[in-house]
Amino acid sequence: MKYFLTPNKLTEDNNYSGRIKVDQSYDLEAFIKLMLSKRNLVSETDIVAVLSAFFEEIEMCVQRGENVNLPIFNMSYSITGVFDDEDDSFDPERHKLHVNLNSSVELKAVIDDIRPSKVEAGSTSPQLKNVLDVSTQSVNNKITPGNIFELSGNRMKIAGDDNVGLFFVAKSDKQETKVETLATNTNKKLIGLTPALSTGQYNLLLRTQYVNSNSISKTVKVTISDFIVEVE
Repeated sequence: MKYFLTPNKLTEDNNYSGRIKVDQSYDLEAFIKLMLSKRNLVSETDIVAVLSAFFEEIEMCVQRGENVNLPIFNMSYSITGVFDDEDDSFDPERHKLHVNLNSSVELKAVIDDIRPSKVEAGSTSPQLKNVLDVSTQSVNNKITPGNIFELSGNRMKIAGDDNVGLFFVAKSDKQETKVETLATNTNKKLIGLTPALSTGQYNLLLRTQYVNSNSISKTVKVTISDFIVEVE
């Protein structure tokens, strides 16, 4: 299991907190594919049917208030809130029912065997990988003003209102020229119209406050391309 360190902002001391670096997440469909990759005696349909029945029975146990003890977890229940006397009854306004999940003995044994491995913190900044000049089919080389470009990378979606956008930055005087027309604006691809640029060399610079579809960061994330494109 991989972990990295990040500054601890909860204290005034100059120390760090550990964070787990998650490289992969699995939903039910992904787990079924994992099972199929190791066991070819059953079909995907069979696995889906068995798991559906399994989850349905767990839900029925919960509705009846029955404990569930599995190799992965143990499930129990508790009620919070005060009852006035022996004749008082459960009132959703004053009481709350909790479902408690605890690691099983088997899972605790697996956790005890985990050996954390320290790695560098993963970057959350946009990555600008390649820009294609559609008219010349040149990649990370030439760019044609007034023609279409395709920029590929990661975490590039542009959103926010604090001078965000995609810019061509002149190597000669660092002047920024914003891309005003974007037909595609996603994390992995930006397609737009190259603005009017003078002859010379340029880096691409991206500013965005995008985090996800429900969140805009207060901090502007800024990335400049390693590659240089040229207007002849």
